[in-house]
Amino acid sequence: MDVPLPPDLPIGALLSIIYRNRNIVLNEHTGRMGISAGMVGPLIYLTKHPDATQDEISRRLMIDKAAIARTIHRLEEEGCITRIPDETNRRKFCIIMTEKGRRVAQEVIRAADTVDREITGSLPEEAQVYLMPILRSMAYTSSRMTDREIDCNGTQSRD
Repeated sequence: MDVPLPPDLPIGALLSIIYRNRNIVLNEHTGRMGISAGMVGPLIYLTKHPDATQDEISRRLMIDKAAIARTIHRLEEEGCITRIPDETNRRKFCIIMTEKGRRVAQEVIRAADTVDREITGSLPEEAQVYLMPILRSMAYTSSRMTDREIDCNGTQSRD
């Protein structure tokens, strides 16, 4: 497949181009809901892991704790989540999705799926089958290189 990008672009540049452009398009889909592309990952994570904590979301998605705190604050302002103090550790909060949050999350998931299908649409079907396992493997390998390896339970270890 011939594309108008220099053939010698390193993998980091290609992944960055994909990431930035995906976020631009995703913002067009979700902006009207008050949700930015940076809020999509945590919102989707919360649909699959109800009652997650900020620390868990930060660790699992490998996003800086301060960035997650800002995202959680914005989701709370939008009425998508509430934070409940943990009974055993008052500095820790469980994040609970509101009814509005569940509705918004379903729209966000549809938007993200649409954008991802558009991005991968030019790939042959047989390549699409291998894409996610390859990307997961690359993400895992890169996390190991930074001593921030993540296991299947989302536990981050530092060697």
